[in-house]
Amino acid sequence: MHYNSGMREFEFNMALSAQKTQRIYQGEARYILVESDQGLTLQLPAANFRDYVGANGIHGRFRVSIDAGNRILALRKL
Repeated sequence: MHYNSGMREFEFNMALSAQKTQRIYQGEARYILVESDQGLTLQLPAANFRDYVGANGIHGRFRVSIDAGNRILALRKL
C-alpha cells in the first residue's frame, strides 16, 4: 500500500471466468469484491473493469488508486 497526500494504492490479482464477467455487461453485477495484497477487501464498481474483459473473462494483476474520499482515481492492469 502506498500513501501520497491522501491517495492510497492497492494491488490485487483477479481471475473471473467469462461467465461471471458476462454479468458485468448484462448489468447484473454492480460491484466486484477483491482482496488486496494487504488482506483488505475492496468493493469496486464493476464498470471500472469493462476495458479489461477478454474472451476468457478478466484475468491479471491490477493496481487501484483511491483518494481520501474512497473515490477511484485510477485502475491499471500491471
